Amino acid sequence: MNNNNPYSEPLLRMTQAEDPIDPGFTYPDTEMMLPSPDDDIDPDFSVMPPYYPDYPVRPDYPVRPDYPVRPNYPVHPYPPYYPIPCVFCNNNQWIHGGIRLLNGATGYNPFTVYIDNRPVFSGLEFSEVTQYRQLSQGYHTFSVMGSNGYVYLRKSMYVGDGMATIAIVNSSTGLDLVSIQDTACPTDRTSACFRVCNLAYYSGPINASLGNIYFNSINFADAASFSRLSSGSYTLRVARSARPENTLVTTPVTLNPSRIYTLYVLNWNPSVDTIQTLLVEDRRS
Repeated sequence: MNNNNPYSEPLLRMTQAEDPIDPGFTYPDTEMMLPSPDDDIDPDFSVMPPYYPDYPVRPDYPVRPDYPVRPNYPVHPYPPYYPIPCVFCNNNQWIHGGIRLLNGATGYNPFTVYIDNRPVFSGLEFSEVTQYRQLSQGYHTFSVMGSNGYVYLRKSMYVGDGMATIAIVNSSTGLDLVSIQDTACPTDRTSACFRVCNLAYYSGPINASLGNIYFNSINFADAASFSRLSSGSYTLRVARSARPENTLVTTPVTLNPSRIYTLYVLNWNPSVDTIQTLLVEDRRS
């Protein structure tokens, strides 16, 4: 990290357990009422939630994506996050219809996420990434809720036959969902793959560099193509594309061989220069 910049943030990596993928993770065709937000979340998607015919959620239930954050939400002069090593975030090669969730929305309390009216993750913190889970190919309804059961966003998303990260992001109307395709990149015992994905809504296009590899003018909600590099240690720099360019994050990065890395650039505060990074390591072979 650049000690001359008090707002530079350490690079984050998410530790994920090596949970097996549930190949039977599918949804019924019948419609269900949305269960109570107080119900326990089934992280393995193995039990259908109970039916609540009198639960007060109607088809015309109001959705306010711009629902304000509670006044006591803490505002940090710098994000209180620390580097956590990630060993095997995913040790499976490919999962048809595999998705994982990423909370990249600043200014909100943790979310509960429903897919097709089933609770799939509770307490999803900012800059947290889940494991991959398998869905059937086609359209699915994603609902993002607060801890009090308030629906911030409900959106239909298409799930293909590959793998993708579904990110919760800030938007002009409050929140939105974007799908980042997790494509393939060949590696071997001496190399790794690296790309940058811009989820910093308030910062606009960003530039990043790793060694002598440059990723320039990456627009919000876009991911650059993978670049193959020799494994080893590098210096990462991230800046907004606006001129004059001002480097906002400088931090060392170690790329392990036979790994695929995605660097997510996030805003930790709704200001243009409040950039933080989240590095996720995957193994695809």
